[in-house]
Amino acid sequence: MSNTPLYMEIYLDILEKIRNGFYLENSPIASERELCLSYHVSRSTIRQAMSLLYKNGYVYTVQGRGTYVKPHIFEQPLYKFYSFTDELKKNNMDICNSIISCEIIKLDAHLSSILNRPKEDLFHKIVRLRTVENSPLMIESTYLPKNRFFRIEKSLLENGSLYTYLKSNYSLNVDRALETFKPILPKQWQAELLNISTKTPCMLLERFSYEDDELIEYTHSIVRGDKYVFKVNLSN
Repeated sequence: MSNTPLYMEIYLDILEKIRNGFYLENSPIASERELCLSYHVSRSTIRQAMSLLYKNGYVYTVQGRGTYVKPHIFEQPLYKFYSFTDELKKNNMDICNSIISCEIIKLDAHLSSILNRPKEDLFHKIVRLRTVENSPLMIESTYLPKNRFFRIEKSLLENGSLYTYLKSNYSLNVDRALETFKPILPKQWQAELLNISTKTPCMLLERFSYEDDELIEYTHSIVRGDKYVFKVNLSN
């Protein structure tokens, strides 16, 4: 006979159902009564299990409505140059890149002004949907000068890091980068790709990366505000 308390067995079982997608993010957990019938235990046992799920950050409650699965929040510290793919892989997270488009474009007036490059310069434009743990997280549009990166292998970007690819194939060495953050609401097509409402707050992230003081990458990303946070440590 197991020495594990009943409430702990139920906690672990519900946690496994959250992790394997039986209970989706922001979806309701079965009611206390339903759980009591399902596990053949008392309400106090169910409450102990649910209390532990709440304490450990797996669920949240809505008064009068019940208990819901808490979305997983991804945290990005901002103290050095970072790669989205590399940072998440450090935490053993499953990352998928869906290539929406990969083409060579001429700079229009808007991009020419942003990048401080002559109009009609040729750039690679790569648009990717970045998905983590089966949850769409951001739409990333990257612009790379064709005179620095002659050819981009689309297939190699689907499950790997863009920076790793550029380092290994073009000896890229980013000296510094400037990032700006701006709160926005997504457009309809962006909301559909991210599987959110057009009323869900997002963050517009713009990155300007430099090599020997020359701009070699411009990326703007639409990042889900309910799934991703940026953390800055300040010291005196």
